[in-house]
Amino acid sequence: MTQAPCGALDSRATPSAEDPLLALLSFQNVPPAPGRETSATTVAPSTPGTSPAVGAKPESPGGLAGIAPMLLMVVPLVLLMVFTNRSQAKKQGKVLASLQKGDKVILSGGLMGKLLEVGDRVAKVELAPGMKIDVLKSGILGKDDAETAALAEKK
Repeated sequence: MTQAPCGALDSRATPSAEDPLLALLSFQNVPPAPGRETSATTVAPSTPGTSPAVGAKPESPGGLAGIAPMLLMVVPLVLLMVFTNRSQAKKQGKVLASLQKGDKVILSGGLMGKLLEVGDRVAKVELAPGMKIDVLKSGILGKDDAETAALAEKK
């Protein structure tokens, strides 16, 4: 047996540089699962007068036909989320507009207190005598009544 020179590579040990695809696929040789056939591939029957192209991929629908099923699922969900969010924002706006000084309010953290001032962005709430806090108006669930209490229980 002859030895290759020190700088030369043995052609049997590594795939040739001119076939990199073969080099990549050589790591994908996985034996078949037990009970499976060991034949290489099965070929579907072709129609007369046509011969299947070697390495041809099956045709997939292109353009809008390929993404139409995904759009049919996603678009209604997005619309549902937008309209639900919009209706909840309208309800919250009505609740905040109806608040007046002296109303007992429930805050989103579960605190209850008396509304002292309402500004553009913040409101001043008295939790206990002498204990006043500033909260964002978005943190106010509404007036302290049965309807708001039921809403707070849901969350």
